Amino acid sequence: MPDPTAPGAPRYRSVTSPSTPLVVVGASVAAVGVICGLSIASLGGWSVAVGLACLLVIGGLGWIVARGPVTVTVTDRAIDVSYPLASRRVDMADVTDVGAGDHVNGFGYGWGVRWEGKGKWAYRVGGPMATVVHRGGRLGVSVEDPHDFVEAVVAARQGIA
Repeated sequence: MPDPTAPGAPRYRSVTSPSTPLVVVGASVAAVGVICGLSIASLGGWSVAVGLACLLVIGGLGWIVARGPVTVTVTDRAIDVSYPLASRRVDMADVTDVGAGDHVNGFGYGWGVRWEGKGKWAYRVGGPMATVVHRGGRLGVSVEDPHDFVEAVVAARQGIA
């Protein structure tokens, strides 16, 4: 756990890897992408380019599902969330509530980056989850320890006047 007393140091950092079912699904999608890409490319001509594109897009999607972690960092100024190809930042001054567990009025299931309505986003890879309510909406994130996450956000919020 990072030292929250160091100047500018993160109060909390979590790197949550995809759960086993997501790894299996991602590997399956990647395998389908490879098989389809190679099959299309074997036709020759322009099919080679289409096959390689298929291999890269579908295989890449499978890799992101199987291996893409959700990284959450809490500092005194903001909550930073990243997932391959997508990131989000919520300024600590905009946070109005935080809680451990799934978010209210949200689906809370599935994986990846999901839009769940106006201002409502989820970054999920399975496992425990926490929810941040902010002035622009709501953000649900997979974290290693939701209670430590909540404590870090509450402590960071206390420093805001």
